[in-house]
Amino acid sequence: GGGTCTPAQLLGNQGFETGTAAPWTASSGVVDNSSSQAAHGGSWKAWLNGYGSAHTDSLSQTVSIPAGCKATLSFWLHIDTAETGSTAYDKLTVSVNGTTLKTYSNVDAAAGYQQRTFDLSAYAGQTVTLKFNGVEDSSLQTSF
Repeated sequence: GGGTCTPAQLLGNQGFETGTAAPWTASSGVVDNSSSQAAHGGSWKAWLNGYGSAHTDSLSQTVSIPAGCKATLSFWLHIDTAETGSTAYDKLTVSVNGTTLKTYSNVDAAAGYQQRTFDLSAYAGQTVTLKFNGVEDSSLQTSF
């Protein structure tokens, strides 16, 4: 607004290349550099679920969005699953301040990474918590 916004990366450790989660808050084992599921870029990634048993993983970060600015959340998502059919058994919910932006599931599995983008301009001037919450049922893995 009014030319006062300077493009900037607001998230800390957005590529996880520090090898730790901070300033993200993450479930144990979510920040990972194993080669069994490759990162989109670099060596590290956030890998939620993929256990093939009842499991919940989460990843969140609180960030301040400058007032009057356009804000976008963009990330690369790969969904790999052993599930079949059109029933959503395992789910990844992306939310801002507890409001769901989108829920992905095993039904959305695809080869490779796909870029996902959300307009967060409505949250300008606020401090928000971005959260990725993965819930896996008791059988057959889905990795987010």
